[in-house]
Amino acid sequence: MFYPILFFIFGLFWGSFLNNIAYRLKTGEDFFFLRSKCPSCQAVLSPKELIPILSFIFLKGKCLHCQTKISLRYPLTEIFTGLWVFILYLKINPLINFNFFLIFLFYFLLLSGIFVLALYDLDTFLVDDRILVFLLVIGIIFNVLIYFQKLSPLDFSYIFNYFLPFPFYLQNLFSAFIFSSFLFLFYLLTKGEGLGFGDVKTIFVIGLFFKPGDMSLILVFSSFLGSLYGIYLLIKNKKFKIPIPFVPFMFLGIISLFIFGKILTFNFFNIY
Repeated sequence: MFYPILFFIFGLFWGSFLNNIAYRLKTGEDFFFLRSKCPSCQAVLSPKELIPILSFIFLKGKCLHCQTKISLRYPLTEIFTGLWVFILYLKINPLINFNFFLIFLFYFLLLSGIFVLALYDLDTFLVDDRILVFLLVIGIIFNVLIYFQKLSPLDFSYIFNYFLPFPFYLQNLFSAFIFSSFLFLFYLLTKGEGLGFGDVKTIFVIGLFFKPGDMSLILVFSSFLGSLYGIYLLIKNKKFKIPIPFVPFMFLGIISLFIFGKILTFNFFNIY
């Protein structure tokens, strides 16, 4: 149990960094070289103000310099990142061998990028193309290694993955094109009102990392969770046309696949 805890703690710090990237993307600031600062008074934060969770508690949720309340988004983002890094470790233990380490690394980079896009989408209802290009490059490298180095991608569900007439090294490419085409068609039919083109590009990039059966479950989970949120907004605001950021639900769809994918499909095949 020692290693999972280390990954969770690392995830807390990593979540703080990812949240900073999403914030800097929104403000247009550099997120690598500029030091962290209070968004209210612009005071540069000291190391003791940047300790995940603990700084928020010790500072009683207020800036040390201007006493402005610190958004709960910061500790919640850190905790959630710690949890998904923990889940990823349990699903793909990078300490087993080098193959598992590489697979863990690729999915870690994917989830990090999609998480930044999700945070950015929540604030702006937009998708940043720079993050997408980064993930596209990572996805291409991943598929090149699958083809040339015989890197063995994992199955996160049983559904469809064993019933397609494609060799294993083409299944991810099939996922990327078929599911993004499906969303692009929906985008055209709704004239961009039901789905943004950024969501189409995002699902293409995600598809590069998953087999078709896994991608189908990601879309099911994403659509279900997004629909629940849409119903909540409808009841709360009494309005039908309310924009909903979809990338956060894509991210939750991936996490749901990791947790429930094989459980659900195993039970499905046992029933039928």
